[in-house]
Amino acid sequence: MQRINLSFTVLILLISLASCEQKGTEKNMESEQTDLPSLEKEIEVRLWEYENHLQNGDSIALGNMYTEDAEIIPSTVGRDNIIRVFGSMIRDSITGSSFKTTKLWGNDQLLVEDGTGTWSHANGTVVSSGRYLLVWKKDNGKWKILRDTWFPDKKK
Repeated sequence: MQRINLSFTVLILLISLASCEQKGTEKNMESEQTDLPSLEKEIEVRLWEYENHLQNGDSIALGNMYTEDAEIIPSTVGRDNIIRVFGSMIRDSITGSSFKTTKLWGNDQLLVEDGTGTWSHANGTVVSSGRYLLVWKKDNGKWKILRDTWFPDKKK
């Protein structure tokens, strides 16, 4: 009986220590500061690259800005399908774009970007304008798009 009580006491002590350690880790994670201004500059560079790849008609380079398992919500899943979508846009002469981040939040591994933008034909005619939401993920040291969605402005 004494052996059971000792085992039970040790078990309670171990659970208590694990709980304290987990709370300490959570507090440390909360106290770590993410340098959002620096991350925003990294995302600005990636958006500039995106716009240049589109302008150059390079659907492969555009597709490579997405993770292998990326999705353009609601219906395009996977990098290969994303490359096909960009190829179709480029063949339709949609090679112009302009994007501006309005809000960015997250950390050094996963960021959510809210922004506004336009898509246009090579001659400058705007095809669509609206808002977008991107989820960026650090992939082998480089920011890539994990999720992408577009909300066109309502027609007046």
